Amino acid sequence: MNQRHLIEITREHFRSVIDKNLSSILNAYSKSENLLVFVEGPRWMTVGYQAVAKGWRDFCSSSINLRSCDWIDEPEAECNDLLGFVAGMVKLEVEINGETKYTQFRGSFVFKNEGDRWRIIHEHFSQPAADPYGIGDWIKP
Repeated sequence: MNQRHLIEITREHFRSVIDKNLSSILNAYSKSENLLVFVEGPRWMTVGYQAVAKGWRDFCSSSINLRSCDWIDEPEAECNDLLGFVAGMVKLEVEINGETKYTQFRGSFVFKNEGDRWRIIHEHFSQPAADPYGIGDWIKP
């Protein structure tokens, strides 16, 4: 197994979400009740396979239509025999009630090798907070 394979798994997952292919989407996740997903909003997190599955079922019947979704640049990735991750910046185009929106997120997936395939055990999509400490960026120029 190599990192390129995990990156391709994330791209397949993005295509499944664009197609609203619920069975393919759900098959990407570990059926663990320890599954932890930090969605892009508005809720903070979703815990457990059943809750994640309900979230995807509701997404697939929502007015959100994902038109495109992919990594902005080649993401970082690493894996061993049991665990792996893919992380980077994701850009997407969505159509909601006839209005097109473009946005980008930080995205990361943690995978576990479950024998028959690599499945997501943690997913995190977010945007930076504007100024959480009130001091701007602490990295000096």
